[in-house]
Amino acid sequence: MGVENDLYFDIIWFIERILPEVFSGFILEICPQEEMGELHGKTVPSENKICIREDVYIGACHGNGRDRLTLAHEIGHFFMHDEGSIEFCQSDPIGKIPCYRNSEWQANVFGGELLAPSYLIDGMSSNEIHKSCAVSLACADSQLRAVEREKIKNSKSA
Repeated sequence: MGVENDLYFDIIWFIERILPEVFSGFILEICPQEEMGELHGKTVPSENKICIREDVYIGACHGNGRDRLTLAHEIGHFFMHDEGSIEFCQSDPIGKIPCYRNSEWQANVFGGELLAPSYLIDGMSSNEIHKSCAVSLACADSQLRAVEREKIKNSKSA
């Protein structure tokens, strides 16, 4: 797509234009808050559908980092998971699933990398990432921690 070196990833363009082009029958459904309640987004792999709560979608359109991450998170579910893996994770309230096998953790990591790729943000501050990538400060901090973990891992294997 030619955006691999861009700090800002246009998540709205991707979810509205690219996904329907690449995945036949892809559905993006913007749902009223009354219908979705506390859920900000929901992926239904069996229907090729991502549902986003209306206020979250509007926030993402206006560059709200947390809302942009919600869309990226749901895209992560869409790419990586089926109904069973999502339901299995949600049915484990006491966290017996190792984090790396947890579909929610996986979708969060995917979303963070999509919006603030570690190979582009290395050497930046949280504030620079927040502004350049249009992500929340929490996401920027999380991505910087991931960069540091990777550096430590690579130095141990060298």
